[in-house]
Amino acid sequence: MEPFYQVLTAEFTDNCHTNLHQQTGLLQATTTWQSGGNEAIFSDYFLEGFQITTLTGHLDRPLQLELAVEKPWLAMLYQLDGQIDSKACALRPLRFGQGQHNMMADEAPANFYTFQGQQHTSFSIHLTRELFGQLVTSNEEWLGIHGRQLDQPKPFVMLPEGVAISPQQRTLIQQIINCPYSGSLKKMFLEARFLDLFIEQQTQLRQMRARGTSRDREILHAIRDFLDTNYAAPPSLLALARQFGTNDFKLKKGFRELFGTTVFGYIAERRLTVAHQLLTLTDQPVQEVAEVVGFTNPAHFATAFRRKFGLRPSQVRRAPQRFQTDTLLSSIAA
Repeated sequence: MEPFYQVLTAEFTDNCHTNLHQQTGLLQATTTWQSGGNEAIFSDYFLEGFQITTLTGHLDRPLQLELAVEKPWLAMLYQLDGQIDSKACALRPLRFGQGQHNMMADEAPANFYTFQGQQHTSFSIHLTRELFGQLVTSNEEWLGIHGRQLDQPKPFVMLPEGVAISPQQRTLIQQIINCPYSGSLKKMFLEARFLDLFIEQQTQLRQMRARGTSRDREILHAIRDFLDTNYAAPPSLLALARQFGTNDFKLKKGFRELFGTTVFGYIAERRLTVAHQLLTLTDQPVQEVAEVVGFTNPAHFATAFRRKFGLRPSQVRRAPQRFQTDTLLSSIAA
């Protein structure tokens, strides 16, 4: 039952003391830190495969800590009061605001955290990857969220901005913090509440992901509709993404997954399709058609056109009177 991390900051370690209490299958540690009117209490439970930590404190000034990682971890993080900032947690700057929770993983050997808020309460559960894998593989719905993480473990943050802590989660957290039992019964109670909290979080994350997926699809369809009429002079990928409230990475990845082609591939396809219609139904010169649909290089247009249709642009040219005759015959036949 080794800890997942150790505090390296001398200001903290020189001004704190820790009490250990060994119980059946459970180690409890209470660390109290006091300095210049500030106080913080870390309450830890160490069980097989996971560590439960509650930090409560009165912080007139930010508490900055450097933590050394003892082993790779995944964590369920709940910020009840105050906030936590990290310089590079899971390879990116991160903030946990009041009333939010998230799930993440990190393997950096050390990281810096800043705890703020006169009344500060944060709650976390760190898991081994082995335990996380056992829990996730027991439910197919969770595999849809975490399957890639199991195949290729790497640092991640589940939700960039976090999500609100639900009333059910708050109740479970308070039950853990105020656990009335001792000995083996305490161990079983903590394990049960941990599983309940894990299920609650995964259920909420799955719902958030489903809503996000639906919204993402709506955005991608709107982008495709926009490109159907703005194919000749489309904005850049970055500008297009910003215009529709997404980012270029999600645009590129999502567009290809949904429509089976890249954004630029779709634009090129649309240009050639319209060019074919114009060459067939109008008397516009080939070069003018190429320019109208967005090709600035006639040779490039001719090459792309022949690759798609197997003919040169001039070979599909119809005379205007032929088009008029066909139109008239079609109307008569109808």
